[in-house]
Amino acid sequence: MYLGVTYLTRIVGLIFFIIIIGSLIGLIFSALKKEVSGLKLMLFGLHITLLGGIIAADPNSNLGGLEYLIVFAGFIVAFMGLSKDNKKNET
Repeated sequence: MYLGVTYLTRIVGLIFFIIIIGSLIGLIFSALKKEVSGLKLMLFGLHITLLGGIIAADPNSNLGGLEYLIVFAGFIVAFMGLSKDNKKNET
């Protein structure tokens, strides 16, 4: 039984999307464990938001609403960077 090109391209696209999202989640958690400044975390969140907005504005993309979750995740990361305290202990 021939699966068709569209079915296989959707599977490959889904695998690629899962790898990208997993990498982003790994970067976020590694940035939270390290002493990354709040400004860098905010800029990373803004980049994620812009990426999701570009995907949402593209008429050829059909992710079924996941692009809006990417935008929301970017807002959350930017807010985490905003609320991060960057004061150094001076002893």
